[in-house]
Amino acid sequence: MANKEQLFTNLTPEEGADLNGGAAYDLVIKQLYCVNAGADILGDDDTMLKVNGNKVWSGGMGSGSNKDFDPLLHVGVDNGSFVGLYDDDGFWSGDDFMGGFTINGLQSPTTITLSGSGSQYTLTYKVIESTF
Repeated sequence: MANKEQLFTNLTPEEGADLNGGAAYDLVIKQLYCVNAGADILGDDDTMLKVNGNKVWSGGMGSGSNKDFDPLLHVGVDNGSFVGLYDDDGFWSGDDFMGGFTINGLQSPTTITLSGSGSQYTLTYKVIESTF
């Protein structure tokens, strides 16, 4: 009987990718622009970007403010990963959902509008093949 090392060394790259849930990608975020901050009654949004529920960036953003990611923000994702924008309300109440989208394969550079809870943002991103 073959041992596990032998079994795994005989896998093709495609078979190996299937063991990890499919092809892996990198979500590359270039810019987040706040068109309108309205999730909080007073002041700026406590903006938080999450991928599959994990926080990848946060910062205060008011109407007209812009976050240029330099260096670009790279996050490992798979098909079906959910990217969501939230207003962080801390542990006292649930975070306000301000829009999101699902990763569906490679994506050339695009700008998407995200809105919810009285706020509106644009996010500029692309999805590339993972370099790892």
